[in-house]
Amino acid sequence: MKKLVTLSPLFVLIAAAAAHADNTPAPAWHYNIGAMYEIENVEGQEDDKDGLYEPSVYFNAAYGDWTLSVAMYQEGPADYSNFTRGGYFNRPEMSVRYQFIDNEQATFGVTGNVRNYGYHFKNDDGSRAGTANTVRYGLTPDWNIAFDPQWSFNGWLSLYQFRNDLDETGYSDSRIEAETGIKYKFNDTVSLKTNYYIERGFNIDSDRNNGEFSTQEMRIYLPIELGTNTFTPYTRLTLDRWSNWDWQTDLDREGHNFSRIGLFYGHDFSNGLSMSLEYAYEWEDHDDKHSSDDRFHYAGIGVNYAF
Repeated sequence: MKKLVTLSPLFVLIAAAAAHADNTPAPAWHYNIGAMYEIENVEGQEDDKDGLYEPSVYFNAAYGDWTLSVAMYQEGPADYSNFTRGGYFNRPEMSVRYQFIDNEQATFGVTGNVRNYGYHFKNDDGSRAGTANTVRYGLTPDWNIAFDPQWSFNGWLSLYQFRNDLDETGYSDSRIEAETGIKYKFNDTVSLKTNYYIERGFNIDSDRNNGEFSTQEMRIYLPIELGTNTFTPYTRLTLDRWSNWDWQTDLDREGHNFSRIGLFYGHDFSNGLSMSLEYAYEWEDHDDKHSSDDRFHYAGIGVNYAF
């Protein structure tokens, strides 16, 4: 993911000493710095005006089995109708990852992270209406198991806890998110990945029902690698989806059926620099009597430099 890091000299000395003690070559530093610009828009959605976007910048530093990272995200919703913006660049995230296993048969790592969700609310006339800051703590194991040169099983699982200002931001206090599945490699050019995805927001506190939701999808990817170019057409098919984000006025769950098609393109310039482009179109069908069906667009552009 995305990030900025500072390592203490003591950590560097300890790692170097350990590498020397077992007569193995000392690991080298590896860095990544980059930025993403993502745009989301629902057709004809008045509340969205021109949509919303989330720019982000990140920095990663890897040393041996450790990776430390920092990212900074835009707040999110933006209203360009009167040339003003309703968001701030105030969502930092810090993470630490340790790679426990890394060989041709299997990999296994665990990432711990913390992220702040900052909000600056506005009244209808554009005047300030207060702020809120919700903190998310996360733990994410990830894995890959190769059964043979063609078949492999991979995925990740994130467990989150949310704290502070939950009534203002509308978040539930707990969340689980995961994606896992099978990859089949036809040859060095084409692969097929079939994954199950789930994201579930819920409350451990029985007296709260803020922002509970559930999303289950089948996600299918077809990565095509042609030299320094990667094309990945993909689709997301809804298995089950509901939410009660309008908990203040309506406790009933709203059912949804979202299906998406998209294309990711990545290019490696072979000098440490790489970039990516992505576009997706989504059908959003709701069974709520107060809302109609929507059509959703996503676009993203990213650049990364490894050194």
